[in-house]
Amino acid sequence: MFLRVFAVALTLAAPAFSEDLPAPLSDTLSDFADVLDATEEGRITRLLTDTRAATGVQMVVVTVPGLAAEGGAGMTIESYGKALFNAWGVGGAERNDGILLLLDTQAREARIALGSGYDPVYDGRAARVLSTAVLLPLRDGRFAAGIEAGVASARDRLITPFLAGQPVTLTDGFESEAEDNGSGAGTALLGFGAIAGLAGFGIWRGRRANRTCPNCGAQTLERSREVIQQPTRQETGLGMQHLTCSACGFSDHKSYPISFNSRDARRDKNFGSQNRDRGSRGGGFGGGRSSGGGATGKW
Repeated sequence: MFLRVFAVALTLAAPAFSEDLPAPLSDTLSDFADVLDATEEGRITRLLTDTRAATGVQMVVVTVPGLAAEGGAGMTIESYGKALFNAWGVGGAERNDGILLLLDTQAREARIALGSGYDPVYDGRAARVLSTAVLLPLRDGRFAAGIEAGVASARDRLITPFLAGQPVTLTDGFESEAEDNGSGAGTALLGFGAIAGLAGFGIWRGRRANRTCPNCGAQTLERSREVIQQPTRQETGLGMQHLTCSACGFSDHKSYPISFNSRDARRDKNFGSQNRDRGSRGGGFGGGRSSGGGATGKW
């Protein structure tokens, strides 16, 4: 087992650490499964950023190419989602209002993990978000469409009534069953986790056990990222991801957007404590917690 030593970068309120769980690629979108192109990543990042700016609630999207590939060997998607949520500290610590949309592209499972501030009735609402907005596009292989629809639906059905303090029922505000295009089930399991980030600036590199080369199949694929254009508060920056295999020499390069408060921006500019905002409306993560609430669906 490879030994990894991490220094805390994005996580603002993680009391412990785990060797296995991945560090976030940004405080909005972490596409570990590489199912989104640069344009789609930029669109989803802006949608998540705009949602947070308008509501003060942080929603995070994560894709993984199988739980085992990203530190979740032997875990269910429910326990993994809770562990990742708590490790990163999604949402604000005072309201525990964060939302995590997790896609496992290998098992074809989707999970909405909710902060502990949401009443259990919101588990049913999260299940309907999956069934009516997320799962159908995913069945057609349209990952970006499913994610975007899920973010919009979560804002309307979860965030808005939560902020308004409205009493809700399982069917309040939902379409009829005839309009339901999928299925989802609210579940909760215990999990534990934490996070840490690898310190560095400019070009940084991080090895992962179980990262398989698409060319030769060996678990020797290494990923590094490079900041090409720094982001500003007004404009998204540009980064380049490099994939190289030490076994067969395979290499691939892919551009990606960098938000102002992303992990890459912090590393390259040495933001440190100068750019840490613990409030729900700021960047980064606010130390929110999940008690395991949410919903799971398969596509």
